Amino acid sequence: MIGVVLIVTALAFLQGGVAPAADKPLPGAIRFRGHTAIGSSEGEFRRWHITDAVIDEEHPERSSVAVVIDLTSLDTGNDTRDRHLRSADFLDVDHYPTATVRLSAVEVEDSQHFAATVELQLHGRSQSFPMRFAIVDRAARRIASEITLKRSEFGIGSTEGFFNPFRVDDEVHVMIEAVVPASQDSRASVPSQHAQK
Repeated sequence: MIGVVLIVTALAFLQGGVAPAADKPLPGAIRFRGHTAIGSSEGEFRRWHITDAVIDEEHPERSSVAVVIDLTSLDTGNDTRDRHLRSADFLDVDHYPTATVRLSAVEVEDSQHFAATVELQLHGRSQSFPMRFAIVDRAARRIASEITLKRSEFGIGSTEGFFNPFRVDDEVHVMIEAVVPASQDSRASVPSQHAQK
């Protein structure tokens, strides 16, 4: 299930490139939604951290963010389903416990939107794709993005069994929302509209 991870991407929530303290909430969420013939289910990754982040407001194209997602932290609110999604049938977290998202080539579109190239390493495979982000609240430094990924492109789970009511659709919808915290580094910011070329 999970192309979800992908989203993690943009999380340009600069925290000095380290994971948040255990007693501090994450500055955002990486959620996903999968569908079967009998309905849909949503989940979230509870643990992830930034390993590297350079945000250059004046030259956004120089910005980059790397995020590692702990796939074992998958949580859909159903222990049986979570164990199945972590198993070799899907994410196979025993062999692939993490996913890595790298964000680069940032381009400011307008005062409320920016785009970037995202590279997702998941389940032993790597895919690159463009992703668009919205600045939901500039004062609060909040950004959001959504994307649909295909499990089959990462070799996650079977796409066969069309008549099986429990078969998970190949497409997984990923939603990201994050707060970019203030930083002493003047380059760390939500991309500004005056940074456009």
